[in-house]
Amino acid sequence: MFNWETFEPAEYSRDEKPSFVELTKRSYVTAEGDADDHSADPNFLRLAAAAARIARTISGGPDKGIPVSGFKEYVPYPVQAVWTAQGNNEHFKIWIKQPLFIDEADFAAAMTQIDFDNFDEDEIHFEHLAEGTEIQTINHGAVTADAPAFQVLNEAIKSGDYQRLHADQHREVYIDGLPVDADKVVLVRFEIDPNGRSLPGLVHN
Repeated sequence: MFNWETFEPAEYSRDEKPSFVELTKRSYVTAEGDADDHSADPNFLRLAAAAARIARTISGGPDKGIPVSGFKEYVPYPVQAVWTAQGNNEHFKIWIKQPLFIDEADFAAAMTQIDFDNFDEDEIHFEHLAEGTEIQTINHGAVTADAPAFQVLNEAIKSGDYQRLHADQHREVYIDGLPVDADKVVLVRFEIDPNGRSLPGLVHN
């Protein structure tokens, strides 16, 4: 069985030392909304749970009524979210990566099996997106405005003479799952422009 944490350890690094990823266009289950209490916000947790539920349904494959062509067993990818500051709250967009053999028809089949008891069908989508080039490190517990991860990444960007893109925006990958507590690791990513410089150990996927 393919497990992202076993086979893609560099992309989902648990190292505090900053590292680089360049992630090209892939398929994602997505949802978005606004939050007043970051990753502890009820609206965020509701939509994250809904998207994860659909991703798990897709991962059941033909044995669960999802007619995936070329299916191979896999562990569903973790929830991630792009957070954008906006006035007194934040906008979030949830992304859950899908294996290359998953397509829109598989997503549609999974949606027919869901009981929409806590979300509306039109709140969850299937999109083709690219993360771009990012620098990443880990944070222990919920990511706050003064999170150590932010300082680590900003210092690495300055010392490497890179340029951070979208200063009001960052990505969180919940590699230990949701909800976040003090014992869980969150992978934090900033999108960057390398300014023509080489990125040591760059992971391209």
